[in-house]
Amino acid sequence: MGCELRGYDALVIVAASEHSADLLYATRFCAPDPVVFVQSAAQTVLMVSDLELDRARAHATADRVVASSQYERRLRQAGQEPAAEAVLLALLRDLGATNLLVPTDFPLRTADYLRAAGLRVDPTTGPLFPQRQLKTPAEVEAIRAAIQAAEHGLEVAVEAMRRASVRGGTLVLDGAPLTSERLRRHIHHCLLDHDCTAAHTIVAGGDQACDPHEEGHGPLRAGEAVIIDVFPQSLATGYFGDITRTLVRGSAAPALQRQYAAVRTAQELALGRIAAGVDGAEVHRQVQECLAQAGYQTGEHGGHLQGFFHGTGHGVGLEIHEAPRLGLRGDRLQAGHAVTVEPGLYYRGVGGVRLEDTVIVREGGCENLVTFPKNLQV
Repeated sequence: MGCELRGYDALVIVAASEHSADLLYATRFCAPDPVVFVQSAAQTVLMVSDLELDRARAHATADRVVASSQYERRLRQAGQEPAAEAVLLALLRDLGATNLLVPTDFPLRTADYLRAAGLRVDPTTGPLFPQRQLKTPAEVEAIRAAIQAAEHGLEVAVEAMRRASVRGGTLVLDGAPLTSERLRRHIHHCLLDHDCTAAHTIVAGGDQACDPHEEGHGPLRAGEAVIIDVFPQSLATGYFGDITRTLVRGSAAPALQRQYAAVRTAQELALGRIAAGVDGAEVHRQVQECLAQAGYQTGEHGGHLQGFFHGTGHGVGLEIHEAPRLGLRGDRLQAGHAVTVEPGLYYRGVGGVRLEDTVIVREGGCENLVTFPKNLQV
């Protein structure tokens, strides 16, 4: 699980693992405040405050867990100010580390302090932990669990849309308009019941759905496509799941039905192409060709992009968007990669359609972790 040091004495990360996927991966310890992680050829060391000491010793996978307070006391006894940078320097000197590899988002002030003290500090030129892309069986199950939570959230959304009545073309549930905001709250409440949280969940109807990252607002209408994109993070493991469905309450217009069928065909093509050794860029190109041959052109029209203008997929794990990619600059797929497959078509006046599953790349194919059905009309 360690980083390839490539001639450096140590890898050093200073971050809150709640926000640093690399640090969470390296330590399996989630902390809301910055901690220090040092990996040398001999050991891994996690330095935390007294507040986190017992919890870190119980849960972190580091070889050693030390308290920053012991270095603070030493500095005070030497008549020095125990600033965070000085504490880190004291730890590094104890470890004999002078040539440091750091992530690209390493704090500038800390880097300047260490360099002024005579240490070499170089940012990495690639991923810190390339093996993070290759999911272990336990990681696959963590992603699967997050996807199952997302599926429960989608079930809640479908049920709410089915229960709603239609008044003047607007969906009405329990006497009030069923809005994007309201349906999103239903989904989020369900996710919390399954020990997951979500931010920026997309519930976008009509032309709003033609902007792929528009979260959606206002009343939902019968006959319009509603894109629901749910990507929760597990509170227990930190892993994400990702799934998107496009739904219509009532009857979808023929143009929307054709658009949906084209997207589904393109997704099935991609799912059938994904396997270890395949170039993600080639999968994306084939999806583009499939949609173009179905008559759906991509480009700017009336001041808006239309057609298929985003990537076919991305990696999923401790981050919702991580390597590898299935897009114009795709990556060579390897067994153990977790990737989404999410072609879409977006035309104002017709609506947006996107279907997304998350799969695990295997030798000779892929394993789809999503079981939620693909039905346009509810």
